[in-house]
Amino acid sequence: MGLDMYIYLEDKETKEVIEYSYYRKFNALQGYFVKQYELENCGKVQLTYEMINDIYLMLNEIRHNPEKAHLLMPTFPGPFFGSYKYDQIYHAYVHQAAGDFYHAKFLDYEKYNLYFSSDW
Repeated sequence: MGLDMYIYLEDKETKEVIEYSYYRKFNALQGYFVKQYELENCGKVQLTYEMINDIYLMLNEIRHNPEKAHLLMPTFPGPFFGSYKYDQIYHAYVHQAAGDFYHAKFLDYEKYNLYFSSDW
């Protein structure tokens, strides 16, 4: 039991679903989606290029200015959501997500839909 988050692609033509990225207990990212898009448990949010770019820029800002983490993407409490410290684990999540969102900017959005979903 715990917080699991996924970013996945859906082929617009075949409806095939492909896992793009997975995060375990990155509660700050979950909190961002809950606050911005009122994401509920097992809900999903379709990501646009603009959303992806905004999230990437925020994550990259945290990578370069870790002291801003609590302002830009604060930890988010929940059942079995993991640590609430801005420690090495938090910053490893940020680094992974920044890479994932950066690469997502170059997907073919004419061919694929991209979604964020979570389950706890």
